[in-house]
Order: sequence, then C-alpha cells, then structure tokens
Amino acid sequence: MSIKRLAAIIALDVVGYSRMMQSDANGVLAALNAIYRSVVRPAVAASEGHIVKLMGDGALIEFAAASQALECAVRIQLALREPDAPFHQPEPIRLRAGIHAGDVVAEGGDIFGDGVNIAARLQATAHPGAVLASRTLCDLAGSNLPFRLRREGVHSFKGIAQPIEVLSVDFTDPAVNGRRKRQAESQQIRFCTTRDQVRLAWTMNGDGLPVVKAPNWIGHLDLDWRNPGLAPIITAVSEQFRLVRFDARGNGLSDWDLDSITFDDFVDDLESVFDTVPVQRAPIVAISQGCAVAAAFAARHPERVSAIVMIGGFPLGRANRGSKKDTELAGAFRAMMTAGWDDDYPSLRDLLAQIIIPGASEEERRGYAEDMLEMISPENLGRFRDVVDHLDVTRQLGAVQAPCLVLHARGDRMQPIEQSRQLAAGLPNARFIAYDSDNHLMPDNDPAWPLLQREVRSFLAAHA
Repeated sequence: MSIKRLAAIIALDVVGYSRMMQSDANGVLAALNAIYRSVVRPAVAASEGHIVKLMGDGALIEFAAASQALECAVRIQLALREPDAPFHQPEPIRLRAGIHAGDVVAEGGDIFGDGVNIAARLQATAHPGAVLASRTLCDLAGSNLPFRLRREGVHSFKGIAQPIEVLSVDFTDPAVNGRRKRQAESQQIRFCTTRDQVRLAWTMNGDGLPVVKAPNWIGHLDLDWRNPGLAPIITAVSEQFRLVRFDARGNGLSDWDLDSITFDDFVDDLESVFDTVPVQRAPIVAISQGCAVAAAFAARHPERVSAIVMIGGFPLGRANRGSKKDTELAGAFRAMMTAGWDDDYPSLRDLLAQIIIPGASEEERRGYAEDMLEMISPENLGRFRDVVDHLDVTRQLGAVQAPCLVLHARGDRMQPIEQSRQLAAGLPNARFIAYDSDNHLMPDNDPAWPLLQREVRSFLAAHA
C-alpha cells in the first residue's frame, strides 16, 4: 500500500565513485563503510532522520523537518572537511548533497515523487563537498540556523517542470572573515620604483618571518581581500607570517602607462620588491603564472629564495605547448579579452570567473567579475596575455635549488594538471600534491581548502 506524505529529502552521492573503484575498489569500499558507520549514520540519528536506502555510490535519507535535513547534511560535510579524517586514504572521499522538501510516496520500503527527484537533481549539480538546497526547503527550515546560506540563482533541471531557486551552505568561518576584514582595513600601501622607473604598489600584512607573494595574472592590493579565490591564501599566510605582496606592473595600483611588459620585467620587479622591503632571503608563495616568475627568480638568485609554494602553476604558456588547439585557444582568449573586457553582464569576465573559481557562489563570482574592471585595462590585458601565453621556464627549472611544494586541482579548467606535473618533474627538489577540486584559485568554502591550507603553512614553517 502506498502512502503519500510531505518530507525533507537528502540525496547523497560519492564524487568520482566509478574512477576510484577502478583504481582501488577494496580501499574505496572500506573508506565508504567507515564514513557510513562513523559519520552518516550518527548524523542521521542525531537529526532524527531515516535512511531509506544506501547505494554503492550514495544514499537517500528522509526527515520529518526541513531544518533537521539541513543540519544533518552540514554535519556530514563538516566531518569530511577535516584534513586528518581517516577515510581520506589514499585519496579524499567527497560527498555532494542535494536537499528538497516536497511530497513523496512511500511504497515497499522506498520513496518516490518530486521531493526525491528534485533532491537528486540538486545533488547532481553540487560541487564536491557542497550542500545545495531548494528555496522551498530553506524557507521551511526558518531563519534561526547555525550556519549561513548563499544564493546560487535559479536553475532549470531536466524532468522538472518549474525552475528551482537554489541556495548553498557557506562553510567559511565567520571569525576568519572578521580577521580578513581587519587586515584589509589596516594595510598600508607603499610604492617602490623599478630599474626602468615603473612604480609598483606593495604592502605587508601580518607579523613574523617574511614570505613574499609573486603576483598572479591580474590583481589589486585592496580588492584581493574580497577575491574569493585569493583572499583565503593571503589570509592563511599572513596570520602566521609577514606576507609581502605587490601588484605587477600594468595592473592594480601599480603603473599602467608603461613602455614594457615582458616576462623578464616581471622577474625584475620581484627582485625590486625584495630589495625595497628589504628581504634578504624568504620563501615565495606563487599562484598560476606567478609560479614561473618565482622559478625564474629563484634560478637567478638561489641565495634569496628559501622555498617556493606553487599553486596551479605551469612552465609553458598555451602558445608554447606544441598543440594546435592550445595555440588557437591562446589567440581566441586574447582576442575575446581585449574586445569584450568592459562588456556589461554577462561578460567575458563572468565567464572567466566561472572558469577560475567555479566553486565560489554566484554572488562571489559576480563580484569578482566586476572587480576585474578595476584591475587592468583591455590594452594591458592583451599585453599580459601575450606574455603569459608565450612564457617558457623549462630550461630554468633545473637551476632552482630551493625546495618546492607544487599543488594543483585535478579538475582545474584554467590550467591542466599536466602542466604542474611537468613543473614538478623539472624541479630538482619538488613535492607534488594533487587535490580534488575544480578551482584554479581556491575559495575557503572548497572542501579541499583545509588540506591545502595545512600543507602550505607546514611547508612555509619548515622553510621560512
């Protein structure tokens, strides 16, 4: 006999289940059994839920109240975000969750209906480690929740007649956001002059031993603090070290009107900042093309670089990778950027934000896209792209004496992980770590962020 009722439903799914099973079926099954036993079942019991069924790659869970479903999903994901979780071996197990409240039909120990279907569609859309919930469920849960929700826009799903307004759980620490705001408000912008008379804006945040950040692509010392992919790393480093940052020539608060923008200029500018601060010897934190700049500087001045953290790096620009597709893509990117940089929403900048930080919320990506307008002019952007697309530091890597920590997201769509592997292979003293994420720049809402933060801080502490 079938029974119809209103229920809150969680649909859980294991990210990359098929791929992991092919490489280590026994290890994956053991880790999943541990997760269900020590995390999922206790969380469901604490929220008075009922596990309708467990599948190899997920679960379907029912609750009488919307708030209970949300609290259960958050409790599960928080446990899996812990970098020392025992079931993260040999590779982190990530779940994604979709939650909806609606009518279900119970029959033969199973449940069916829109409540289940919409929860499943939300789960399939969620990023690894995320919780996506319908506006319907969130309204039923009320406003007195112990965590924050972020708007993710209106989505249309296959087989669902009406569009669904979607929200996600914000896993960032409010205390960290407060400290970040205070750092942004208290920083002092200073200027130095390069050997070719270009003014570079630089600043220091935090106390302790110095760490220098190489500029990545484009930035802005003031706006970096609200960049969802950059603020976490500069906050994490400046909380334990004295972090020196500067805007590269041609963008941010540094000079825009200049004769020369070359790769050698970027390396020279890093040297100018080392000399101005002054910093005799320190680790460098580098992201994206900043990794190539840091490597070239370390090869030139091995006595000044004690270590390098490289995140999302590459030794070869797209135009130098020997692929017709990469060369054509480099030209297309440059043409689109220079022609459509200052377009209204939706703009090329919005597309770039989606590629660079897909795991950030829709609001955060929109803000980042707007901030890009203040970072660089279309003309300088074209010059930047030409330099980045044609860089090649493969011959300099062997001269880098400093130990290097090379990190890259497996799902990075801006720069393929193979480039970081090539980077690490060319460095004499490198440790390579791949982490499960789609983000080129890492938001602190990403479940891989606690692991990356721990690795970076530990490495810097050993070499500062």
